[in-house]
Amino acid sequence: MNAEGIADVLDADIEQWYEAQRNDGTVNRNVMAVGLIMCEHMSTHFPLDEDEWFTGSQVSLLGGNRIKSILARHGEDRPFASEGGRTSRGSQDLARSFQVVVNGSVAAGEFEELVEDDKLSVISLLQEKMVWRIRADFYDRQRLPLEIDFNKQTRHMFDGLLAAARDKGGNTVGAVAQHLVGATLEIRHTDLEIENQSYTTADQQTGRAGDFMVNDTAIHVTVGPTEALVAKCQANIEQGFRPMILTLEDRIGTARSLADYVGIEDRVSVRGVEEYVAGNIDGIARYSEPETRRVLRRLFDTYNSRVAVVEPDPSLLVEVPENLIQT
Repeated sequence: MNAEGIADVLDADIEQWYEAQRNDGTVNRNVMAVGLIMCEHMSTHFPLDEDEWFTGSQVSLLGGNRIKSILARHGEDRPFASEGGRTSRGSQDLARSFQVVVNGSVAAGEFEELVEDDKLSVISLLQEKMVWRIRADFYDRQRLPLEIDFNKQTRHMFDGLLAAARDKGGNTVGAVAQHLVGATLEIRHTDLEIENQSYTTADQQTGRAGDFMVNDTAIHVTVGPTEALVAKCQANIEQGFRPMILTLEDRIGTARSLADYVGIEDRVSVRGVEEYVAGNIDGIARYSEPETRRVLRRLFDTYNSRVAVVEPDPSLLVEVPENLIQT
């Protein structure tokens, strides 16, 4: 086998080791760290030998800086861990079980016979595949961070939350904006049933006039206003509804220009999601800081509940900060 083939066989064995550590669908971060570091030890000695990687009290190299360096080699610079669990008994047992699996692989002998450069290529491939697992089981499952500073305006926290969602890429910011508006409507209008659909559910599939209907107002939540959206607003008007577009603050001008182009600029309300949600929160809380804390806790509990029901992606959930948990 060539280096790539050897890497595939070794990785299949490592995959079995990794999946054996899965508990209730999740994998502990120490498993990921040990996997990366034990591959690193393969570059200095093989077969793996406990006398080489165990110092008597900890797994050698299993620290935050080394893990950060390995992740960076494979294009991942997001925070993972300040320490890698070097002294935990669990990490030592994981390293021992990893050693058994890799040393016992049918590809172990061929790996041992490779020249140094080819060995390093195999190790790089193994670590790259481990980084893919870390992305799937750690980064992609991380809840959205939420920072709350009550010395700043309420909308500041929503600016930060949507910025964090945008940084995740894909459809994240659109999904967060939609569910944030849905949660806001639910706690604002407790006497109404606010529909809850997944972000990918298209309006036309359910016959909805908008993402949300509140009495005779059709609310459209979008991070990218388009001519098609404005056409829906025009249809809303013809059907006797009042359309509202909620978009990101920096897209308000685009939405208004599109509405103006088709001559309905005075029939469509266009507002920023950030300001809309913040304004509702301030109003419900009656501009009181203690009450704002309670309302925000309600908002994010409601948001997380709504997301959990309709979205399969746990990374859309929000990590509620300590200064709200304590209220």
